[in-house]
Amino acid sequence: MEYTDTAGTQKSVRSLLKQIGMDEKQAEIYLALLSLKSAKASAVAKLAKQSRSHVYIILRELEEMGLVSEVEQGNVLRFIAEPPERLLSFLKDRERKFRDLQQLVQGAMPALNAMTSAYAGSPRVTVLKGLDGMKQVYRDILTREYVGIYNAQASIDTFGDNIVTMLFGKQATLKGRDLIVNNEGAEQYLLDVPPTKDYQIRLLPKGMDFETDTIVFGDTVTLFAFDDERTIIRIENKKIADTFREWFEVMWNTSKELKSSIL
Repeated sequence: MEYTDTAGTQKSVRSLLKQIGMDEKQAEIYLALLSLKSAKASAVAKLAKQSRSHVYIILRELEEMGLVSEVEQGNVLRFIAEPPERLLSFLKDRERKFRDLQQLVQGAMPALNAMTSAYAGSPRVTVLKGLDGMKQVYRDILTREYVGIYNAQASIDTFGDNIVTMLFGKQATLKGRDLIVNNEGAEQYLLDVPPTKDYQIRLLPKGMDFETDTIVFGDTVTLFAFDDERTIIRIENKKIADTFREWFEVMWNTSKELKSSIL
């Protein structure tokens, strides 16, 4: 049987499999076996263009995930791809596992925090990269009270939507103040996430552009750069955070207060 690899379908399916927890090799070999339905490891290896020993290991991994089974026919071991619907069961198992892990991690927080040394004087600077890292840091920050500078259009270009709606839906409840870069994305953001008593918004003057988002909460300044690597820089230092807040107040006082009409 020929293993078809049409540009559209195969690429989107591979991407989906990676999102639900498979690595690239697991996705490749799973799709190869799925197209064969039942085959020896050597046949899967030939179709996936991988070494037989490597394919055998990954088939065992997929078997543990409940996506592959095996049968012995005439002293020949054959692997069988379970129906694609089994992916839904696999996802449910992962959800349960992560719910349990979340509770364990929450319970371990006091012990983990006790192991962390305090940085009293010099700032602690950490760097994260990638879209998943961005989402994780935003999710943490946006549940706190903060001040920030937000480029809604950059967020839309990067995530396909503004980050607040994407993470928390249109019922999001923010606490703090945002200065919004006055571009095309600002109008849609103000419709999706209108100001409230606890969340105030002002528009930066036209032409004042920021290619990064800047958020200050507590003693931490976080910068989000929408470059190719999706870089996040966190600076933990009270004096630096206070300085950023002073800059924020200067810009807040010179920015456009929202009236009844948007923009």
